[in-house]
Amino acid sequence: MNTETSYADGTLTVTRVYNAPREAVFDAWIKTSKVEQWWGCADTTNVKSEIEPCVGGTYTHEITVKGIHVVPGNAVFTKYDPPSRLAYASGDPNDPMAIVVEFTEVESGTLVQLVLTGIPDMNVDGGIALSEIIRSGWSAAFGKLAVFLDDGAKAA
Repeated sequence: MNTETSYADGTLTVTRVYNAPREAVFDAWIKTSKVEQWWGCADTTNVKSEIEPCVGGTYTHEITVKGIHVVPGNAVFTKYDPPSRLAYASGDPNDPMAIVVEFTEVESGTLVQLVLTGIPDMNVDGGIALSEIIRSGWSAAFGKLAVFLDDGAKAA
């Protein structure tokens, strides 16, 4: 299955089925050594993560894009229910985006659905809609996660 995305009214939904057990897919989202191997957009060249997986814990990533542009990101876990669900909200009070990720067992593996709400209606980087940048980034990340899982999720 390919990654499917939809966007409307500030909400992005991304879904994909992975040919891997739910626990392995969930771990790929919360174990730093694993996240650092797949997180980020297609042009990500380096990822540094710190993850404290518990309600109130932090979820921090710094990605390097095209080897030169560093993009920080931080959030706080608002829900943590392994291996079924995690949710986090931006750590920036001026950026009210929130993400809920659900992991559901299906016959062929694990269905992952990400719902990101609160995407501002604005343009960045020379007039590109922020929603399109976010959509493209998550679509690429879901694809990179598939490659990581297909390679046997080799990180400890």
